[in-house]
Amino acid sequence: MSPLTRGELAAMLAALMLTLGVPREVTAHRLCKADGARCNTNQSCCSGICTAHVCGTPTTTSTSRTTSSTTSSTTTTTLRFVDNGDGTVTDNQTGLQWEQKVAGSSCLHCVDDTYRWSNSGSAPDGTAFTSFLNTLNGGATGVGNCVSSDGSTQTGGFDNHCDWRLPTIAELRTIIDTSASGCGTGSPCIDATFGPTAASGYWSSTTFAGGPSLAWGVGFDFGFEFSDGKSFNGFVRAVRGGA
Repeated sequence: MSPLTRGELAAMLAALMLTLGVPREVTAHRLCKADGARCNTNQSCCSGICTAHVCGTPTTTSTSRTTSSTTSSTTTTTLRFVDNGDGTVTDNQTGLQWEQKVAGSSCLHCVDDTYRWSNSGSAPDGTAFTSFLNTLNGGATGVGNCVSSDGSTQTGGFDNHCDWRLPTIAELRTIIDTSASGCGTGSPCIDATFGPTAASGYWSSTTFAGGPSLAWGVGFDFGFEFSDGKSFNGFVRAVRGGA
């Protein structure tokens, strides 16, 4: 018997497997389409997904919109010293209302006029009180006559007020402004809103604790505090309001 060839041997083995009922392994070679290729069914795509006749997972495009909005804001700056237009100045920091001076002399608000704190030596009976303040408060005697005889109506007083007074030393020092133009070189150390101001000493209502014949004042020529004899003449500026 001649030896079998390899092909004959393979054929005999295949026939034997069919006789015995052993299944034959079948390898299928199928060509698939890559993503992006045209397709009709999912099976024709390697990814197994066919969307809108294109192989592959559909790409979702997200659109973002940025809205720019401009906010308009207004900054309001409140001035500290306000000219009230009636001969007075309001200090928005302290709430005090100050007399505004005018140029000249021999008038109630004249910047060049000076007054004495005390005639008796220590009591507030000098012209700063008996003449200047008394006139501001609308009266001829005492502290003024700002109301009618029955006390029901106001009949006088500068700017329609009856409580004008000399400032305390603590109040007077609040209007020193050493940054004012010309301070220390001949011009007063005070905001120009106050009107004309003498570059000299102004009386306060505060008595010097070391002696009843002395009172405190502020020198607006250099912006310093001092104490001086109440019998001397000094400049004055009235104030109202506060505690």
